[in-house]
Amino acid sequence: MNEELMLYLAIGAIVGAILGVIIASILSPRARRYNQVKRELDATKQELISQKQMIVKHFSHSAELLDNMAKEFRTLYQHMAENSNALLADIDPNSPEYSPLKIIKEKTPTVTASIAEEPPKDYSGSPSGLLKTESKNKN
Repeated sequence: MNEELMLYLAIGAIVGAILGVIIASILSPRARRYNQVKRELDATKQELISQKQMIVKHFSHSAELLDNMAKEFRTLYQHMAENSNALLADIDPNSPEYSPLKIIKEKTPTVTASIAEEPPKDYSGSPSGLLKTESKNKN
């Protein structure tokens, strides 16, 4: 009986020690802090993965838009080249009659001297006296 009692005590001590270690690890401040940090790390990793996915989506969409824009500019350039050849087929760009500066000078209005010397139409001609700087006590 003495041996059985010792065996039960040894088994109880081992089970008690194992339960004590498990309970201590669950309830200890270090274990709680470790679990909290682990949860924060997991949340941060998920947030980072989400951000990376958003960035990839943004850049793929931007690349698609730029590709579409390049195609449209290419189409516009081809349209302009074809139409300029068709519209300007009869005109020699090296001739003196075809001068862009001449066309600009013809369309630019010139200011005559009579217009420049006339006062504005809202000008009264006589001073209003608002900006008078003379003193009243002058003798």
